[in-house]
Amino acid sequence: MRPESVSTLTLDQAYQAAYLWMFHVGEPPVEITERGAQSVELRSEAMAAFVRAPDRPLNQRTVLAVLATEPDHRARLIFSTRGFTPAAISIAEAQGIALFSFDAEGSALPDSRHGAKLAPPEGPPPPFPKRARNDDHKITKANWGRTEFPEDEWVDCPGCGTSQHMTLEVCRICGLPLFNAGAPDSAPADIVYQCLDCGSRNIDAVPALDPAQQS
Repeated sequence: MRPESVSTLTLDQAYQAAYLWMFHVGEPPVEITERGAQSVELRSEAMAAFVRAPDRPLNQRTVLAVLATEPDHRARLIFSTRGFTPAAISIAEAQGIALFSFDAEGSALPDSRHGAKLAPPEGPPPPFPKRARNDDHKITKANWGRTEFPEDEWVDCPGCGTSQHMTLEVCRICGLPLFNAGAPDSAPADIVYQCLDCGSRNIDAVPALDPAQQS
């Protein structure tokens, strides 16, 4: 099993990821059945997908159990949050079953030749993307450095929650747009700031005074 295939998705997350994948390839599920604590089945017009969230790679018994289901015209797929053993992959290849492993973000990665044939050139966006954010170095208005901006000129980012100055278009931490973050509707279009030391107004407004911009 490939290291990138290992994920910690729950069964509910795996079901959502499988549903999204099937919808993306033009086979939206029309029948959903829960078969146990770690098993969900999704059936579309042309696919029967078996979603599993085990605590270890799925072995050949799972593949044989799928083979034992009532046969019909649908292609059979197995989605796993922990990948498959070599024996399971071997049987699936011989029986025409497509195998997919979910990575940590919920993207479906083909684990068999039949899976590669069904996989689209581009999959759907990962449903559970990781945020490149380190909580140990979370930046807030309190630790961005000394600032003289009035309190009512700050808005909270709807994505990461940090305070950003309302002159910004996107959050400087997570990149989310701040257009509707809560800036006052009556805010003037052009804001002029005055230097506290010399009184000059010929200065540029810098958003939130990044420590790198302080003298």
